[in-house]
Amino acid sequence: MTIQYKVSEESFDTLDDSVKGLYSQGEDGYTLNVDGVPKEDVSGLKRKIDELLTEKKTVQQKALEAEELARQETAEKLRKANDFEQLYNSSESERQKAADELATLKANLQQQQVEGQASKVAASLTKDAARANLLSQQISSRLSLVDGEVRVLDTNGNLTVSSVEELTQSIKAEYPFLVDGSQAAGGGATGGSSGAGDTKQVSRSDFDAMDSVKRMKYIKSGGKII
Repeated sequence: MTIQYKVSEESFDTLDDSVKGLYSQGEDGYTLNVDGVPKEDVSGLKRKIDELLTEKKTVQQKALEAEELARQETAEKLRKANDFEQLYNSSESERQKAADELATLKANLQQQQVEGQASKVAASLTKDAARANLLSQQISSRLSLVDGEVRVLDTNGNLTVSSVEELTQSIKAEYPFLVDGSQAAGGGATGGSSGAGDTKQVSRSDFDAMDSVKRMKYIKSGGKII
């Protein structure tokens, strides 16, 4: 009869009682009590376990590396997106600034054209600089530049079909005391018997210090600028 080194519990129960005494019970069955039997060689198992542990560490390391790479890529994308947003905002700010400057420039050029036309009309009505200045202010308030063309406005600032020549005649009728050759500005308008000594006179600096209403009243009253 062959005696096995290890037997299961089921096999152990079938053994003869004289043989059972040769075994000792272990965790996974019964082992024959024999001196001098070499222990099991578990070096291969240990190597396999070491290989599995090393492989596990490698997988974990690669997972960590992949996670770090993904984090870096996400951070880089966010940085580029932030840089793009800042660049866009800066570009938009510069564009708006340039648009505002262009609009201001256009408005100034339009105003210059309107004032130039008003000064031209005023100069045709009087040679007196002070009166021309007052006339120019009144005329420019009735002009506007539309599509590159000087157009006439009514007293409410609405566009009309009137021409500049028609506006000139209207200004002459409305402010005759500012127009050369008009008797309204002469001595007869304020009393023909008045002598030269009764004529009002102010210096240029005092006249310039007046507002437009006072200037107009002064000239309408026959005042002179010295």
